[in-house]
Amino acid sequence: MLEAAIGQSASDIHVEPQMNKLVVRFRVDGQLQIWKEMPSDLHPQILSRLKIMANLDIAEKRLPQDGRFSIDTRQGTRDFRLAVVPMLVGEKAVIRVLMQDLARLDFNAVGYTENSIALYRALLGKKHGLVLHTGTTGSGKTTALYAAINFLRQSTRNIQTVEDPVEGRLPDVNQAQINTDIDLTFARLLRGYLRQDCDVIMIGEIRDTETAQLALQASLTGHLVLGTLHTNSAVGAVTRLVDMGIPHFLVAAGLAGVVAHRLVRKLCPMCRRQNVLPTALTTQYGLKPGLQVYDAGGCNECNKTGYRGRTGIQEIFTLTGPIREAIVSNQPEKVLQQLAIQGGMTPMFYDGAEKAAAGVTTMEEVYRAVVSDA
Repeated sequence: MLEAAIGQSASDIHVEPQMNKLVVRFRVDGQLQIWKEMPSDLHPQILSRLKIMANLDIAEKRLPQDGRFSIDTRQGTRDFRLAVVPMLVGEKAVIRVLMQDLARLDFNAVGYTENSIALYRALLGKKHGLVLHTGTTGSGKTTALYAAINFLRQSTRNIQTVEDPVEGRLPDVNQAQINTDIDLTFARLLRGYLRQDCDVIMIGEIRDTETAQLALQASLTGHLVLGTLHTNSAVGAVTRLVDMGIPHFLVAAGLAGVVAHRLVRKLCPMCRRQNVLPTALTTQYGLKPGLQVYDAGGCNECNKTGYRGRTGIQEIFTLTGPIREAIVSNQPEKVLQQLAIQGGMTPMFYDGAEKAAAGVTTMEEVYRAVVSDA
């Protein structure tokens, strides 16, 4: 099962007990698909084996448990994260296939365009400030953070991270994982980091007001701080921070920029088909009339889906003087969006449209990822 998931480039494995059977599904390119249906009497054996591999309590079946394990496969050693939760008909297990070769992640792998790379490098070149990555769960925020850390890694910098959990090991980076059982939280680790002579601090997720305040305070005292936040747009990060109770002046002073992310499926290059976007859609979204785009086909290389792999679409919001003044004066999000576009931000939808015109993805994928989620 694990090797099959790796072979199909699955990101997650769902082991789901049902009334009369056991269903195993893989999430491939963001879509769940059934891998196998098995007799229900195999369920306790598979769950026990997974728990032993992850060093969990095989006798505990009433409470959620989580752990991680590694196995040697034909493709090399791979790491997995296991989460087990009791359901009505038995325990469900979800196994996350952790990323490989984290130390080789770069901006191109995340899906940044050349223009986006230039804007983002300018943000990362700052001596201090808070740079946020926003998006929904599974939108590529953590992958982008690791790519940023790889860009910043060098022997002259002290980089420290606080994560939940640590997705993978990075050389020359000091990584820590929170532990709520002993009250080792994001905020507690951050307070300790402020006395650790850090150059760069990476926060896996900003979940509460205390962590947000500490992140902004650290950004004002000579640290470059990278973190993630759950919002639907880049500009929406300002609203989210204010809603968390952060004063407008502190947001304006400490926030350097925001990158919003979504993931879209990549077209299979073997069977994609060129097409012209209908006039009604080009008019609706303000795109160039007669825009050449590509549609998904279907062949043996992509298992008849028309897609192979995923890539990111982004928008990068850089704070300028007028934007900081607008934040301090509590201007609405719509005004901030207009100022950001005037300052050079390409909205996420149009970043996706450029990639659709280049044959990377389809407008249907861009619409699903951006418009339907707005």
